[in-house]
Amino acid sequence: MCMNQENKNKKIAIIGHTKGIGKAISDLYKSKKYTVVGLSRSNGYDLATAQEKIMEQIEDCGLVVINAHDGKGQLNLLKRIYGRHHYDSMKVAVITSTSGTEQGKDSDIEDKEYVKYCGIKKELIEYIGELQEELVTKPLSVYDICPDVVDTDMIKGLWQDLPKLKTLEVAEAVRYCFESTFNINRIVIQKNAK
Repeated sequence: MCMNQENKNKKIAIIGHTKGIGKAISDLYKSKKYTVVGLSRSNGYDLATAQEKIMEQIEDCGLVVINAHDGKGQLNLLKRIYGRHHYDSMKVAVITSTSGTEQGKDSDIEDKEYVKYCGIKKELIEYIGELQEELVTKPLSVYDICPDVVDTDMIKGLWQDLPKLKTLEVAEAVRYCFESTFNINRIVIQKNAK
């Protein structure tokens, strides 16, 4: 099904939309009268195992948010999107993490899963940086939304002494990137101490 550009720009796909950051993005865009295509494990769109199915659903969306994290799922999906849509006027926001940067990685945490998470996010951030150099002459836009500590279930019991971003603040950063008239390679957002 082919959609005109105006309708395509009012349709957003969110991979990982049922809680936390993804839910905040979904709620924000629903309030702005967008058609939200929510794709999550809970409705049969597992980031690790259903990437072709996800690709079919984002086909007519002008805006895409890759929020869910499942191993290298974000990286692999972004590579598929680039391969299929690099000549399309699609805007893609990828939720990374400051844990994938040297400055943001918490070296006091030795948990193997956290160390693995940091490495995967670092690889994703590096790929987005390389990709953005190629995209300068193409209509596809990819934004690296790189939040610091966000108040979600994922961080329960961690970083209790640090100020935390609200999920809506991350959603607003996504909106800012999508609505900008200029390219934003990476937006790093942190909550200041009071």
